[in-house]
Parts: sequence; structure tokens; C-alpha cells
Amino acid sequence: MKADEIRKMSVEDIKKEITSAYMELKNVTDNIRVGKEKNVRKSLNIKRNIARMLTVLKQKQNS
Repeated sequence: MKADEIRKMSVEDIKKEITSAYMELKNVTDNIRVGKEKNVRKSLNIKRNIARMLTVLKQKQNS
């Protein structure tokens, strides 16, 4: 998800997306450990998206 897309969202929507992204990260991490998921970079991309969402959320809350 791009930062511009996140900026267009409301604060509540961003919080919901962050929660779902954390759950997705947990599932992907578990699948990597078990061997179901071969794409290890998927977890890295999810972490980056979470960081983007948290950054935009902080910017919206401070302004």
C-alpha cells in the first residue's frame, strides 16, 4: 500500500488496517516457520507496510 493511499484514509480505517496487517504478519511468520510459505520477503513487505501506516497515523494525530 502506498503512502498516498494511506493518507486518504481516516484514522479509524488506518488503525483497522494496522490490526489486520499485524494478524497477517503473524500468519505469514507461522507459515514460514512450518514451511508452508516459501516467500520470506512477504513478511518484510508486511512490516514495511505497517511502518508506513504507523508513520502516517502519527502524522495525522500530530497535525
